[in-house]
Amino acid sequence: MRGLLKRIEVGGRRLLYRSLDRAVNSAETGVSVPEGERLDRVLLMRQDRIGDMVMTLPLIRKLREVHGLRSIGVVASEPNSIVLKHEEGVDLFVSGKAPADFVSSLIRVREYAPDAVVDMHMHDSTTSLVYALASGARWRLHVDRHNRLPFNIRVTAPFDGHIMDAFSALLSGLGRELPLERLDREVRNSREEEEFARRFWEASDPSPGDCAVVNISAGGPDRDWGTDRYVSVCRDLLAMGLVPLLLSSPSDRRKAEGIGIRAVGALVSPPTPTILHLAALLRGTALLISPDTSVVHLAASMGVPVVGMYLPRDPSLPEWYPWKVPCRVITSESAEDLGSIHADGVVSAVRELVALSLGR
Repeated sequence: MRGLLKRIEVGGRRLLYRSLDRAVNSAETGVSVPEGERLDRVLLMRQDRIGDMVMTLPLIRKLREVHGLRSIGVVASEPNSIVLKHEEGVDLFVSGKAPADFVSSLIRVREYAPDAVVDMHMHDSTTSLVYALASGARWRLHVDRHNRLPFNIRVTAPFDGHIMDAFSALLSGLGRELPLERLDREVRNSREEEEFARRFWEASDPSPGDCAVVNISAGGPDRDWGTDRYVSVCRDLLAMGLVPLLLSSPSDRRKAEGIGIRAVGALVSPPTPTILHLAALLRGTALLISPDTSVVHLAASMGVPVVGMYLPRDPSLPEWYPWKVPCRVITSESAEDLGSIHADGVVSAVRELVALSLGR
């Protein structure tokens, strides 16, 4: 019954959007904003996951630089808006789930009055379309891929490489090339978040550069790698001269403490109130081992080498691999879980990264 109601809701939304679009002047269509068109305000739609926002952040900064924008706005989700908390020069519009919050954000977007809006999702997002139409923007950009919604600029983007190449191509549809060189990638931290990390490292014997971060938490049970494997990897890291720093969600805290007890010498991370506290803690560490892609992208953005564990049908493959950072990607043979990835394989990947990055 719930599935039927959902299909009715989606069908109703599409009918509404088509009706709304008939009231919008869509006579001008193309593959790029016309040359010479002046853009003062641009609005990006990025109301999805934390990792997506981490990857988009350097492009927000580069976009402002390339176009000399007076303002850049971002429609974010409640979870991923934290990434932009300390970002200067960004007008943030949080797409809340409560109807009143959603309508309020639409009104604010209308008042913002951007010249162009860009849907960064790389697939049809009806929510993004509502924001695009509500904004009154003359130019509405979408990637030309499975596009069934009425955006008037449809940009061809490559999907045989990394997602950042596709992002660059899409944003180049605003009329100027958006190069991926010399990007400012790190999230901004406040003094409070930096102090959080400083206190932890001062109370610990090793420095960040002597620690290998081992994230044991992931988005679902299919990414649960198993306590015994984490214990084995931690012991091998200690034998290599690296101190494991066990990272976990609050629900896995007891599991992390148990691993730390069995792998004598490993550290357990303090609870991190936000992803920004986690970023401050990760900065300068030797490497990251993780089955979760959000933490992978956060570490990669700070130049921390990554060993990532993936399922073979993971939508992160290969477009969302760790970007421009030393990394090793290990893929499970099973589509059901990570069980076929052995601890020895992870340790071998770590040894390769250590030799490459740390010269040990």
